[in-house]
Amino acid sequence: MSSMLRCGFDPMKLERVFISHAHSDHVAELTLLIQTLHGMSHGRKVQMYLPEEFVAPFRAYLPAVYLPPERLRLDLEVSGYNEGAVFSGDFQVTAIANSHQAKLRDEMKRLGFPNKGESFSLKIDVGNKSVLYSADVGSFEDLRGQLENLDYAIIETTHIDIRDIFDHALKPTVGAFVLTHLGSSEEVSELRRKIEGSGLKNLLIAEDGLRLEL
Repeated sequence: MSSMLRCGFDPMKLERVFISHAHSDHVAELTLLIQTLHGMSHGRKVQMYLPEEFVAPFRAYLPAVYLPPERLRLDLEVSGYNEGAVFSGDFQVTAIANSHQAKLRDEMKRLGFPNKGESFSLKIDVGNKSVLYSADVGSFEDLRGQLENLDYAIIETTHIDIRDIFDHALKPTVGAFVLTHLGSSEEVSELRRKIEGSGLKNLLIAEDGLRLEL
């Protein structure tokens, strides 16, 4: 929320929110977003698309933080999704299952929790333009078959071998790679040096306020 406001993005322009998986660093501010829109809204509709396993816990959580749907001044629609098309309208979002949480499935089952380890990359098609948002993945193998005919590939760097991205950046199948989910400032500086040393012009480092033109 602070990044949105700092970059001058109007929350009231939001119509749809897509969540890739239920790790806390990806969902922690959802209720803050809802509260902000509640304070600014008068009946406008906002759709949230969540991995199916997260829908029931999220709906149960809203009243606990005093945001039951009956109290909200916005029309909040929460929908679950699985593998395949999530949304189709003036643009299309397609969910692509990945292995980011696969290692946690057995542990969560052993502990008696219903979590299925759902995690998705999201492919966004607008007209003849295509963007892949990797979200967090288990390894680069989750992405290898997806890096074709893209204008942008927004790729997290924490859980993959960065050398695979550099190798793919040599191919003409992606207009530009935008590297996100970065490490410490020292690690980012080292990554920047590697990019400059490679001579590749289609590798960008994500930062607050970065705008990608389609």
